[in-house]
This record gives sequence, structure tokens and C-alpha cells, in this order.
Amino acid sequence: MTTHFNLWLTGTGWAEVFFASESQNIRFEYSYLSDPLTELLKAVCNLIENKSVSERIVFPEEPGQTCLQLTQISKENIQIEISSSDEWEEISKAYKTPNPTEIVYSDSDSLLNFANVVAVGIEDMRSRYTEVEYKQLWHNSEFPAVTYNKLKQLLS
Repeated sequence: MTTHFNLWLTGTGWAEVFFASESQNIRFEYSYLSDPLTELLKAVCNLIENKSVSERIVFPEEPGQTCLQLTQISKENIQIEISSSDEWEEISKAYKTPNPTEIVYSDSDSLLNFANVVAVGIEDMRSRYTEVEYKQLWHNSEFPAVTYNKLKQLLS
């Protein structure tokens, strides 16, 4: 069961994310080359609204990437897997080179608990940065307020 999620903007174009359960935790950095926070919020909303049964969020690093896979395993529960690789998946595909991935975190949880833990972590992050500061630090993307508000509405 997921007990903690948080996100810190660690510098211009860099962020750190943290997931924890009762028995494990993981912390990793990623860059602004994509917008995983928006993707995470959309993924959780899609699962809650039964628009999908599996969602994948990519957190690009330089080099490499970390991926969060959320897969519905029953009506109310999800499997959470975080994998890491040394190269971006797109580069491996383009050059037809192997890109071994390693599962570095695996857990199951109720979708409702996971969504609530994510919402609390995002609210904590929002208490540290104004929307202007978020945009300045995250560079290409603004805080996904519309999607975050949608998640909060789905949880209420």
C-alpha cells in the first residue's frame, strides 16, 4: 500500500519524485524533457473514470529513464511497478538496440488510496511553490491545475 508520494523541483528543468510503501521506497530525478506530473494526473483520472486499465508514465533522465506502470488488477486495485533503464526507449527502438529495464519498485494498492496519496503529495508540493515559481523552475510546462482539480473532484 502506497504511504507517501512527493515531488520537489530541484533546479531549473530538474525534479525529484519519491514513492513509499510500508516496505519500500524509491527516489529518482527526472528532467523537463516531458511533463510526467501532468501524465501522472491524467493516468490516475483515466483509471478512476474507467477509461483505461493500464497507464504508463515516463520520467526522462539524461541519460536513461524511469517508468511508472499502473495496471488495474481488479475493480478496485492496481499494480504499481517502477522500472529503470539506462537509455531512452525511443533511442533504443530507433537504433534497434537492446534496452534492458530493471523493476526497482513493485507494489499493489487500492486505486483510491494511491490517488489520495498522490493528491496529498501534490498539495504539499503546491505549498512550496507559487504557480509562477513552478513555471520558472519547470521551464516548459505550467502546473497542471485543470487536471489536478479534476482529480480532486473525482476523489470528493
